[in-house]
Amino acid sequence: MSASQVARLQLQLTERGVDCCVVGGWGVDALVGTTTREHKDLDVLLPLTALKDGMALWAEEGFELAYTWPENRGIPGAHPLLGDPIPSAFVLTHTDGREIDVHVYQALDTRVICLWDTDRALEPEDIAATGSIDGVPVRCMTASMQLACHQGYDLPPAHTADVSLLQQLIALNFE
Repeated sequence: MSASQVARLQLQLTERGVDCCVVGGWGVDALVGTTTREHKDLDVLLPLTALKDGMALWAEEGFELAYTWPENRGIPGAHPLLGDPIPSAFVLTHTDGREIDVHVYQALDTRVICLWDTDRALEPEDIAATGSIDGVPVRCMTASMQLACHQGYDLPPAHTADVSLLQQLIALNFE
């Protein structure tokens, strides 16, 4: 997925009032402010309250549910594009090969509740950093939380490079 494609999707989400948090490789690149590598997908954290509008946009753009992640926990209810129960961790694909990896959370006043199985706790400030993709401002995960999310599994080379960038950002005290 190219920077211009991600930026366009982010602008469309913003126009609809959908405030998602960019994480993963694009989240790292957003913090750095430039594209550092190729990305096969866009990883986002999406508040449950934005799921309907986010999915409507992505469906209009040609994305369809491909599969749910093993950490998925069903959310009670039904969604016309996602099924019953509503998945909390899933991947959307487009016929052109683009993918969007979505994890749904519930935002409360002072807490973030991950609706998928995870051993990590998120605080509101963990997903309140700002960065930019192709000149478009995006909300993203902090460098320190991104680094924490890159632990506990064998890192592929692209993720190893992301970890190095995150460590540099943290050393510069840039979140």
